[in-house]
Amino acid sequence: MTENGGNASRILSGVFAALIILGSAGGYILGSRSGATRGAADGYESGYAAGNAAGYASGKADGYQAGYDAGAADAGGVYDTAYQAGSEAGYASGEAAGYANGEAAGYRQGYEIGYQEGAGVGYDNGYKAGQTDGGAEGYANGEAAGYRQGYETGYQEGAGVGYDNGYKAGQTSAQASASRAVSSTGSASATGDGSSATKAVSRTVYVTKSGKRYHYDNHCNGGTYYESTLADAEARGLTPCQKCVK
Repeated sequence: MTENGGNASRILSGVFAALIILGSAGGYILGSRSGATRGAADGYESGYAAGNAAGYASGKADGYQAGYDAGAADAGGVYDTAYQAGSEAGYASGEAAGYANGEAAGYRQGYEIGYQEGAGVGYDNGYKAGQTDGGAEGYANGEAAGYRQGYETGYQEGAGVGYDNGYKAGQTSAQASASRAVSSTGSASATGDGSSATKAVSRTVYVTKSGKRYHYDNHCNGGTYYESTLADAEARGLTPCQKCVK
């Protein structure tokens, strides 16, 4: 029993050892498979994420560059077209604006120059014409005014000289007539009639240069009078004033 029990114990120990070995091997195999599966999954995910990120970055960079190059090429064509169109439109607008501004500036300058030249020529011609017309008109007016003034001056001087000469001649004639009247009377009548003749010669009256009457009042009618004698006034054919000679 003791020997059998020992053998049984050894057998059991061996079985247990075998089982342990088998369990270890099985566990290893199972764990290896499970770990491989899990590791493959984890590794796939990690590799996918890393590859995806790297691929995205590389693809993005390559795509950006390719897109940039393509866009630059297209933009160059669009730029050229837009530049050409803009140049043509700008040239047309600039030409129109420049033409308008140049035309306006040229018009102003031409107007000013033309105005100055025209004003100078017009002034000269107008001055000459005005001088000619004004000279003719001034000559005519001066001639008329000179004639009137000369006429008036000559008339006054002639009237004054004529009056003085007429006055003297009339006075002489009156005195001669008075002398003859006195001498023709007798000595008796000389006293009465001679006083009348003497009165006619010595009586002071007032006459005008062109008037037809003689006056006793030198303010009669507000005229300009000159002293004379009654005999002289009568010798000139003047008649007495009906207002102041009574």
